[in-house]
Parts: sequence; structure tokens; C-alpha cells
Amino acid sequence: MTTLESASKKPQFARVEGSSLGDTPEVGPTGSSFPSMDPQREGKLKYLIRKTGNLVPSLKTCSKIPETFGTLARSRSFSILHEQGPLEGNDSTSHDAVDAETLKELRRGIYLTKVTRRKCMCYLFTVRPGQLRWKETKFIDLDAIKDIRTGVMAGNYMEEYDIPLGLADRWVTIIYNQSQKLKALHLLAASPDSFVRFCNALYHEVNSRKDFMESIALPYNEQFAKLHWRDKTSDRAQNEDTEVLTFEDVKELCSKFNIFCSTDHLKRIFDQADVNHNGLLNFGEFQTFVKLLKKREEVRRLWKSLIGDEEFMTFKQFAQFCREEQKEANDDLELHSMFNKYALPNNKMGESGFLKFLTKQPHFEPTYQDYDQPLTNYFICSSHNTYLVGKQVGGNPSVENYIYALQHGCRCIEVDVWDGDDGPLVCHGKLTGSINFRDVAEVIRKYAFITTPYPLIVSLEIHCKKDNQELLLLSIQELLGDKLWIGSHNEEFPSPNALKHKIILKVKKTVNSQSGNSDSTLAMSSSTSSSYDSELDTQSGAGFRRSGVRKLKVRKRVRVVDGLLGISLVHGLKFRNFSLPESKTATHCFSFSEKKFDYLAKDQLQKLTINKHNRRFMMRVYPHAFRYNSTNFDPIRFWKSGVQMVATNWQTHDMGQRLNRSLFQLPMTPDALWCSGYVLKPEYLLRSVNKVRDVQELYSHEKPYVHVNVQILSAQLLPKPRDPAARQSDFSPQVSLMFISDPPIQPLDVKNGMLLSDREGVTFRCRENGFNPIWETNFDLVVTNTGFNFLVFTVRAGDVDLANCCLKLDYLKQGYRHIPLYNLSGDQYMFSTLFIRLHYKQHY
Repeated sequence: MTTLESASKKPQFARVEGSSLGDTPEVGPTGSSFPSMDPQREGKLKYLIRKTGNLVPSLKTCSKIPETFGTLARSRSFSILHEQGPLEGNDSTSHDAVDAETLKELRRGIYLTKVTRRKCMCYLFTVRPGQLRWKETKFIDLDAIKDIRTGVMAGNYMEEYDIPLGLADRWVTIIYNQSQKLKALHLLAASPDSFVRFCNALYHEVNSRKDFMESIALPYNEQFAKLHWRDKTSDRAQNEDTEVLTFEDVKELCSKFNIFCSTDHLKRIFDQADVNHNGLLNFGEFQTFVKLLKKREEVRRLWKSLIGDEEFMTFKQFAQFCREEQKEANDDLELHSMFNKYALPNNKMGESGFLKFLTKQPHFEPTYQDYDQPLTNYFICSSHNTYLVGKQVGGNPSVENYIYALQHGCRCIEVDVWDGDDGPLVCHGKLTGSINFRDVAEVIRKYAFITTPYPLIVSLEIHCKKDNQELLLLSIQELLGDKLWIGSHNEEFPSPNALKHKIILKVKKTVNSQSGNSDSTLAMSSSTSSSYDSELDTQSGAGFRRSGVRKLKVRKRVRVVDGLLGISLVHGLKFRNFSLPESKTATHCFSFSEKKFDYLAKDQLQKLTINKHNRRFMMRVYPHAFRYNSTNFDPIRFWKSGVQMVATNWQTHDMGQRLNRSLFQLPMTPDALWCSGYVLKPEYLLRSVNKVRDVQELYSHEKPYVHVNVQILSAQLLPKPRDPAARQSDFSPQVSLMFISDPPIQPLDVKNGMLLSDREGVTFRCRENGFNPIWETNFDLVVTNTGFNFLVFTVRAGDVDLANCCLKLDYLKQGYRHIPLYNLSGDQYMFSTLFIRLHYKQHY
């Protein structure tokens, strides 16, 4: 229960900057707008930037600010729209609670104190077109804002460092994206009233822009047509009655906004809209063109099946649809609230409202995961060779990979430390370039808890000599010391909740050292049993030099100093036998390459023993070194054996990494934006067993099976292929669906598509339309419910993969859902979706 403490500098409070217009906040003699507090508390403000909090759903602004706001993500695909500025006559009504005077005030400016790790300064914050600005050279794009956190949910930034609770009603943290990195802006208002006015106005500005961006993905919306009409006719006289667009104008516009359709398909729609048959579109005809281009025939068929010949949907019909088709468990009050959000003033829902309802529905089941069990009861999101950008051989390390992993919820990162001329370096032996360890530690300190508050495990692979280990120890104590959790090596691991905002070190040690022997038996770290595989290191002791990299001296075996062992909670042991006393120590961890694990698991008794071990103790498995291209294995077989830390190569977004991210992609709370990095194991992997044969007895029981039915109905706003040749040659996308599961009890059956195997099928091609193709293909099969069943969707155009999506079956809501699509690097397309209908039922 020990926490290392390190000295920290106080933030320096400075003068007010900005315009002299308006009232300035009351400030103390040092320029601070904080109430008086002791210096130690002030000093703790410097760490706030790397704190995090859970998220709660988006709500309308009101006199009382919600504690946080939901996802406010930007669209990279349509960033060109932002240059146009706000449109007049925006019919959005979701933010009416903000009065015009408040918006004017934000545009004039509101004084706020900006808190950083080093100082606190008061600036005049203003909203200019598309930006929140506090200096001429300092601003945030409104479209880059991911979240606005206030109240309790921003309390994580204050709580641990004993910041006065009296600041909670004036504190706001803005999470934003800059150069592909998540950053945090911490602000303190001069009064609760100015805090409310600032948050209300900022939320209104950000969400209004977001709503407009999303409106282009919905039919029946005139804003899209108005904007593009203005864009295409901006150099001409503005007259909707006389201005026209040619087919070439329309074709150019579609190309500009990544509307992926063939020329013939666009021409057919153009001709339908051209009611005058003169080869030109006036403004009214252009509006018709946009509606025809974006119409959703599959949704219209669903709509007609629900309401028949009626024009509108009643609440009774809506509630029946939600309960019977969508399998929602909401009561009438909740359903009424949902219905009213999309209903017309006559208390009935139209087709456009129904479509908006469908597009806004979450595809994940709400999660209420238990975070109060020991760490050994969880799968932990883990990275292998986190520092590498590319291949194991010849790849270059980068701190950017640590930033990326931490921002995406990774909770176990790897740091391989080697000797450098000027101190410890992080690299992959002499096979790659290197980076300074202090740079890595700085990134860990800053980003460890930017998206999840749960503990981070740093797996140190130490290959450096004693003097560099001493420097390593000093750097850790200086930069991470106040976050380290040491605990007791004789007790089981604490829970994720008990270790919030804590960093745990994992260091390899030998049995003799663990037993408390003398210095002659000091712990040793051997590269042959770490994730750096020495079979690739054929020239022992040799060094190398790269541009900007100091010469490294590779050492085969090194002694780990007592100081490093003393601050580590998890002790890696060289595996000898599961029956030895060392295998029963509370905080030990065995690390195996996939090759070593598979060798052990070939023996059924050893496989069962591994399973028994992992019910109480830690294990880590990593890719073998012969995967020199940094490919990944199938992680499911290791999860089925209860391995907590299945480390994957995050720099390669192949099937193995997709499965890994899918296991951990469930938001940590029902309305959160990010995952926690921890997933509680299935119940059958948690049951306590006394003997190996008890594990076999558990697995001898007949497992339940699940009947799965998936309909791939359509796609929306598919991205264009990057290859120009592919864009020109094939406008006929199709979708394959692969079920990742044990061999099916009843093989896959495909209707209106093609069967590829007993667990994979594909839709037919949708000719010439990559913008909103319709397939309506049905997939049906029965599989064993192992708790590790996944659906893998892949969208292709010809031989080119456009997008994919990998989802864990039991995380998904049933019924009609729009699921997100991702590019080949794992980044989500903001508006590209698949529209599916999913039902599954478990049987015993």
C-alpha cells in the first residue's frame, strides 16, 4: 500500500491577457483567479492534464449544466464544409435553450483562467468562425473537440490531487484532437454564473456544427442542397431562379465530397431530377437530385411494413417496434421521451423522423461492468513492442506509438530498455533505432489516463548495465513516482477500482532473488525469455549506429538492481514448472511467446494446468520474434485459457488486432466515449478450482449454443478507394461476413448472396453505387456460445478492401442497427456505416 512521492513544481499564476473590454475577473495579487489555497494544493494542479473521467450522455443545455457532454467528434471527410461558415435559417431546434445574448457574449469574449502543468493565466476566450481562441496564435478548432467535461465527471482531474471541491462549479475540461493526439484544455471560470454561460454557449456552437455535419448523411434535409448550391454558384450572381448546374458541375461536386458512384448512376439520377429535360438543374431540381441520391429504399420498405397505408407512426406502433423488433427493455416513460425527440408537433412520427431515430440508435448494449475484482480476473488490453512503428527488424521506434496505444485504452505497454552512450534507451535490441527512455516516461506521465482512469501496467524489459539502471530508476521516480503502486507481494492483486490512476511496474526477476538471497543471487533479466528474442541476435555484444541514434551495446544477461525490483509490483519469472512454489507467489507473472505457449498447450494436462494457473495468477503471451513483419496471432485461443495480457502488435491492424480491439471496444459506461481497457473474464474462467481435473470437469458440461441471424441491408457514404484505377474501374461494392467462432453446430446458410465456407458468406455486388448500396442479404447459423464469438464485416469494391468492422456478438444490441466502418488502419470513418438487422437467441 505504498505510493512513491516525487517533488512537483507549483503552477505559476500570471497576469490577465486579452482584450480590456468587459469585466475582468477578480484576481489575487499574483493574478490568480483561484480562491486561496495552500501552496501544496496549488502545486498539484500541474498534473491535471493527464487525468481522465467517464462520460455521460449528450443533453440539451439548460440552466443547470450537465456534468459532461457526449461525443463531439469532427469529420475529416467533410472538413471542406467548415470553410463555408454557418448557414442562415438553420432549422435545428436542439439548442434553443441558449439565448442570443449569451452567444454574443462568447463571441465578444469571456475571461477564463487556463490551467497548465506549469502556470495558470487568465485569457479572454472568444469564439470565432470555427474556433475557440484565447490568443492570436492559440486556438482550438471547434470540430476537433471530442468532449466537454464538467462537475463530477471532471472531478477526476481534481480529486486525486486534493484540489478544493469549491472549484467544481467553475471548472471545465475540454478534450480535443490535435495532430492525431488527444489533448486536454483545463479552464476555471471567475464565477459559477460565467461558467454556466460559457459552457452553454460553447456546447451550442460545437454541437450546432456537428448536427449540421451529420445532416448531410440524412435525406430530406435541405441544408446540404443549399450549401452545395451556394458553393457551386459562389462566383456567379446569386439567383435561384436563373442559376443552373450542368451535369459536369454535379459530377465534380460528387467527386469533391467523396460520393462513390459511377458516372452512369449519377446521370440516371440527374435525368430524373431534370424535369425540364434541358440538361440543367435549377435550385429546386438540384434539391430533388440530392434527395434522389440519398434516398433509403430499404428504410422505406421497413417503414411501410410497420404503418401500412398510414402516413404517420403512432406511439403505440413505435413502442411495439422498439420492444418486439429492437428488443429494448425501456418503460413507457423512456419510450415516450425517445418518441418525442423525433415526432412531429402532432405527436406522430413521420418517415424522416423514423430514419433519424434509426441512425441515432446505439449498436452496443449498455455495460455495467464490475471493476471491484482482483486484476487477475480481467483481460487486460495489452501491446507488444509498443515502441515500434513497423517491422521487428529494421523498424524505427517512436513515442507516437505509446501515445496512440494509451489514447486507445491500452493498459499494458512494453518498454525494452538498453544501454546508450548517454543513458538508457528504448529500442528492439540492435535491430532497430532507439528513443530516449525519459521521452517515453514523459509520454506515459502525460497520456496514461487521458481516456481511462484504470491502472496502467508498464512491462519493463531491462537489458542495460547497472549504471544505466540507476539512471532508469531515477527517471522513473522523478517522472512517474507519485503514480507508482507497489503494494504487497504476499497479497492478491487489488481491483481496477482500487488502483485508479496508478501505474504498476512489471519487471523480470529470478526465483533466488524472490526468495531473498544475497547479492550473489541478484535477479537477472535474460533476453531469451523476454519479448526480445535472442535467436535474431546473432552477433552478441555488437553495436550499431543510426542517424540520430547513439551507439548501443547489446548485453546478453544483466543483473536487475534492487531499487527497480523494489518499485515493481508484478514480478516476471522464468517458467520452470507450474508445481514449484515460485508458481504460487501472489504477484508473479509468466511470459510466453506464442510458440512456447503452443508447445506447452499441446499436452492436454499442461493446457488444463495453464487454465487453472490463470484463475489466480498472471500470465502474458506475446507474438514470436519470427513475425518480423509485426503480424498478429489469433488471440482467442489465449483468452480461452484465461491469459490476462495477450499482447498484440498495435502497429499492424490485421485480423488479430481487430479481434483484440473488439474485445475491449465496449465503452466503460453506457454513454462513455472510450473503453476502460479491462474486460471481466467469462464466468466459466473465474470459477475457483482446487485440482487440474476440476477444470476438465467444468469443460465437460454441455455449453449453451446461440442461433444467430444477420441481415446486411445497406451501406451509407462508403469511402472511395484510394487507388485511382480502382475508383475508375469498379463501382460495385459487396460485403463479406465472417463468423469467428468454434465450428458451427449448424453451418452457415446464405440467402440472396453466396456461401464461401461454413462460417463465411458474401453479398452480391451492388452495381455502380458505392454511395448508398442496398443488398438485403440474409445470414443464418448456430454456434456454441463460448463468449468469444465475433462478426467480421468487410466491404470490398472489386479486389480492393474499402472498410471493415469487427464486433463481439454479445456486445451488440438486436434489431435494426447502423454499425460503424473503419479504414485499414483501424480509424473510424465518421459517416460511413452498414445498416444491418441482427437477432440472436441462446439455447441450452
